[in-house]
Amino acid sequence: MTTQSKKQFTDHFTEFAQKWVPDSYVIALVLTIVAFIMAKIFTPAGPFDIVVAWGTGFWTLLAFSMQMSLIVITGYALATTPICTKLISSVCSKPGTATAVYVYAVILASVGYYLNWGFGLVFAALICKNLAIQAGKKGIKIDYRYLCGAAWTPFYIWHMGLSGSAPLLVATADHFMVKEIGIIPISQTIFHPYNLILTAISVIAIIILFGFVLPPKNEEKMLSIAEYNPTLAEETVTAKEEKKIIKTPSEWVTYTPWCSYVVGLMFLTYLYYHFFMLGKSLDINVLNFLFLTLIIWLYGSPAALLKAVKASTPAAWGVILQFPFYAGIYGIMKYTGLVDTISAWVIAFSTETTFPAVAAVLTGFISYFIPSGGSKWVIEAPFLIPAGQALGIPHAQTVIAYMFGGDLTALIQPFFAVPFMAVCGLEFKDFVGYSFVAFIVLGIIMVLGLTFIPFAI
Repeated sequence: MTTQSKKQFTDHFTEFAQKWVPDSYVIALVLTIVAFIMAKIFTPAGPFDIVVAWGTGFWTLLAFSMQMSLIVITGYALATTPICTKLISSVCSKPGTATAVYVYAVILASVGYYLNWGFGLVFAALICKNLAIQAGKKGIKIDYRYLCGAAWTPFYIWHMGLSGSAPLLVATADHFMVKEIGIIPISQTIFHPYNLILTAISVIAIIILFGFVLPPKNEEKMLSIAEYNPTLAEETVTAKEEKKIIKTPSEWVTYTPWCSYVVGLMFLTYLYYHFFMLGKSLDINVLNFLFLTLIIWLYGSPAALLKAVKASTPAAWGVILQFPFYAGIYGIMKYTGLVDTISAWVIAFSTETTFPAVAAVLTGFISYFIPSGGSKWVIEAPFLIPAGQALGIPHAQTVIAYMFGGDLTALIQPFFAVPFMAVCGLEFKDFVGYSFVAFIVLGIIMVLGLTFIPFAI
């Protein structure tokens, strides 16, 4: 038996998480109670007023919940298309060592999250399973839980990527603060050197952490995917479906691609209109529209698409169940004035130099209670933007600080990890010990980067 003195640094965090971190739904309930207590202590609101605020907010994110569910479902369906499945299998067969397996997981997951967070969640999970299965075939000893931690941690960069909610929102012509800040193009946020440099540094740090610093060394404690859950190790081979013998007009419409292609042309036409005639950028609705376009064309027949979507739907259960509770927390934070109280404390200590880092830390704290990139911006922008403006901070820099702060907290908050966990077949406590270490390291990098990397327009 391994002695206490031989424990790795990460073992303490993983053992703590296994013992104390509950299911993600339970965390939502606990956070609701914590928000209630904080509102009672730090605001004039009484218990009844807090409950009313909670109930008022409970259903305010229904539209966003549907958007999120569609991103998860369509992202899953896209990641499991035959072309993506073949690509994943081919790439995951390359690593020949445990280190290479972990590095591949970080790099591939980073690409997926950067392109689109919904697609990335499913893509990263499928990468995990495939890398673990291929490693088992080659006799490479890896820990499946650690591998999942390596693939989950790059989720940190999603908001800095092409599907970042806040930068896409402020780039939209009719966004809610257009009168105060105007339209901020993504060239000043997503593609600004300030964001790109810090994002690149963060990814390199994750690669070094999970590829070379944190890997478990005690093979007795490692669990392969087959040891963790034998059913997960079963390769899902896409069986060639027998050619359907079409006998009726309804079967012809269902099992041939022609109807899909006609509607698919309508999707493509609208996307052309949106991007090239109107000159608009991505937003959440257009992103889902784009994903639907892709899966309609890639699956071909309606029957194939329906089968894929039905298989994808279970991955969205966490969003459907938990989002209303986080919306309730949003209600407590907003309608009792708790968010203003907290922000006033922190911003009071800010200077022109420290404001980006302070804003990021503040939004990270609020993100633990309201884990949302888009809807939380609606809460924070009204006080972050004026505060930054008073200190001479460019609006785009404030947006970037918001992007980093919220994403950092995601590493230790299971809300966004729900679909990832569903596909990987594990619990948040199985890998949060590893992502917590990354949370500390990336937090230090974030504070230093936002403070000392020059922001020049």
